[in-house]
Amino acid sequence: MSVSSRLRLPFAVLPAFLATSFMSASLFAQSATVPGQPTSANAVNVNSILRQAANAAATLNYTGTIVYQRRGAAETSRIVHLFENGVEMERITTLDGPPFEVVRINDELTCYLPEDRVMRIEPRTGRQGFPSLLPRQLSTLSQHFTAKKLEVERVAGHDAQVWMFEPTDEFRFWHKLWTELKTGLWLRGRVIDEKGQTIEEITFTDIQIGGRIDRELVKPTLANKIAQWRVDRKTTLAATRTDTGWAAKNLPPGFIKISESFMRALPGRTEPVSQLVYSDGLTSVSVYASPAAPGQTASEGASVQGTHQIFTRQIGEHAVTAFGDARPAAVRVIANGFARK
Repeated sequence: MSVSSRLRLPFAVLPAFLATSFMSASLFAQSATVPGQPTSANAVNVNSILRQAANAAATLNYTGTIVYQRRGAAETSRIVHLFENGVEMERITTLDGPPFEVVRINDELTCYLPEDRVMRIEPRTGRQGFPSLLPRQLSTLSQHFTAKKLEVERVAGHDAQVWMFEPTDEFRFWHKLWTELKTGLWLRGRVIDEKGQTIEEITFTDIQIGGRIDRELVKPTLANKIAQWRVDRKTTLAATRTDTGWAAKNLPPGFIKISESFMRALPGRTEPVSQLVYSDGLTSVSVYASPAAPGQTASEGASVQGTHQIFTRQIGEHAVTAFGDARPAAVRVIANGFARK
């Protein structure tokens, strides 16, 4: 299990990574202003909002409690963030469910999973790290959304400016952000579908911003729970040279490949399953290519599993399945562009 599957971002996305059929251009145009009706909202400079939020998350000291909710399920975590001598240090510990802890130093995450006796080390990606905003997320929000300034509300005892980020295409959801009025720190994030319904939300229920934080508070508390951890170190895509022989062409704007790997072969077959993951930093889509069973043809078309979109098609003797928390149009386009190199 990866860190990103346990620690979702609100852009899912969101610890999450992360809507049912392809939306026509006319339907999208009709519904584009449904989620959130600003009363006196004017278009604003997206870059300035996001840069302030990203800088605040990286350079401020803060401690607080975070609640992540998605489709009725909720997870609670405690975060301690310290910026000292140009180094970011952070610890996030779950408060409910199985014990789980992530310690971050700059862009390296160390995840402790005592139940599995696993210590996983991996680079931070765009789907991890609320309330941070990483370069990939900043780029996507700046290029593919327009921002509107709404009202001021209270979040965790702090005045927060509310922003609505509306997508400029059919590939992305709406995002509503609350930023602390004085510092710009991101206090709450909400992902909204085309019907105006909340898909997921992550928020501080309490937070203390500023002040001195002892280094001991960002050290792992679960490290001594297990005598011998099994270390699983993940590398970046640039450091690996896996080539499955598959690729997605004509990706939706802003989406790039973030991983490519082989999975174990299905029972009774010798060819491994290929998995490629594509993301715009806010949502992700995994594509699996597996050899079809002899005499069987994959059932082509779109479907829904829980909160994820699925699109399946047959390519030669392989069944290709795209699975993701993106909007239906993004999943469909990626699946239809998937092919042998």
